[in-house]
Formats: sequence, C-alpha cells, structure tokens
Amino acid sequence: MLRGSDLRPAITDRTLFRQENSHDPLRHAVELLWTGAPERAQRILRQEPDSLRVRALIAECHRFRGDHESAVSSLRELVTESIGTRAEAVMRQHWGKALLDAGQVREAIDQFHIAVELRRDAEPSLLASAQQALQFARERRRGLPPDSSPS
Repeated sequence: MLRGSDLRPAITDRTLFRQENSHDPLRHAVELLWTGAPERAQRILRQEPDSLRVRALIAECHRFRGDHESAVSSLRELVTESIGTRAEAVMRQHWGKALLDAGQVREAIDQFHIAVELRRDAEPSLLASAQQALQFARERRRGLPPDSSPS
C-alpha cells in the first residue's frame, strides 16, 4: 500500500507480501526498502544484473535515504529511456515522487499528470495509484495536509 502521508510504499503484512511476491527475484531487496532499510536494499540491488527495474529501485533507495539529487537525476534518465514503452508510466510516477520529496512540487504534478494519462486504460489499481499521487501533490501545492480536503 502507499502511505497517504508521504506516498511511500509500506508492507502491512510481511507474510502476505512474501507469499504474493515469492516469484520475484528482487523480493528481499524490495522488502528491505519498504520496511526502512534502504542501505541494505541498495547493497543487494548492486549485485543484481543491470535492468530498468533494478536501477529504479536503487533510485528509490536514494530517495528513501534523503539523497534527492541522486534520486531525481537517476529517475530523469530512466524516464528518458522508457518513453513510449510500457514502463514509462511507472518511471514517471517514481520520478514525480522523487521531485516531490526534493520540493519540486510543480514538476512532480506534471509527472503525475502524465502518469495518470498513460494509465487511463491500465489496471484500475495502477490508475488509482497515479491519481492518488497527483492528488497528494496538488494538496501539497495548496499547502494542505495530505488526505485533507479544502474547506
């Protein structure tokens, strides 16, 4: 699930997460990242064969450690590489989160908006995730606490 307070993934049931992702060769690194151990996750990921997904997860490790410059730069590259592919929407959403963490709210909104448009015909949960990120960024721009509505 995505936490409504900061758009970071959170594992609420490790047993269920492990069962549902038992086929994923990066499951252990993802679990470490999403449970607050980005340094350990990054060490594992650096040993994996290079791929778009591994590089995106390493960028997320940077983001979770507060290294916004590295996260934004890495994800910008990944978006450029993925334009026109099925991976573009997810890379734009990750880039938007990194931009948001770096305080670049307008730029984050732009990326989330593109992700929503790219996911119009996608699985409903993917579209909902992009819409949640866009709403979160718009609330941040207005200075509202996340998950609150204007009065």
